Amino acid sequence: MAVHGFFAPAELLEFVDLTDASARTAWAVRHFRLPTAPRRIRRVEGEPDAGASTRWTPDPAGFTYEVQAPSGTRAGRLSWTEVHVQATERLTPVRYGALRQAVEVEQAHAAAYTTCPLPYRTAEAWNELFYRSWSRRSAALSLRSTAALNAIVPAAVAHPSLF
Repeated sequence: MAVHGFFAPAELLEFVDLTDASARTAWAVRHFRLPTAPRRIRRVEGEPDAGASTRWTPDPAGFTYEVQAPSGTRAGRLSWTEVHVQATERLTPVRYGALRQAVEVEQAHAAAYTTCPLPYRTAEAWNELFYRSWSRRSAALSLRSTAALNAIVPAAVAHPSLF
């Protein structure tokens, strides 16, 4: 769960493309400096310790994964080498290609977003003619890239693989 929850699809693609341990460590240092770090999420229904708060914090050569559950707090450390092994042991050429394609299409779609209704007469026209269809497509692309991530780094609750 620590490895699956850590990566967004684009992050997993970046991570598996890295060539060696020092590149993975440098990537992780940059990653934890992002405004979203340290990460926290709450486990959803159906997962072990549903409702528990989880947190990733940087460690010199990996990260510490902490679960704050009603039964107590547990923590474990993973090195970037262990994370890489888990991320690549199910990585087949087909799964890698599906992840790359899904991430690239999703990123291209996100780049096409228009932040204001300027080419449209009103905000309502922008919403009806652009935003709704863009948002629908964005959700479908996000689902596709998440399915590709789940095929490589499975979630704790099994999701059927699309490929």
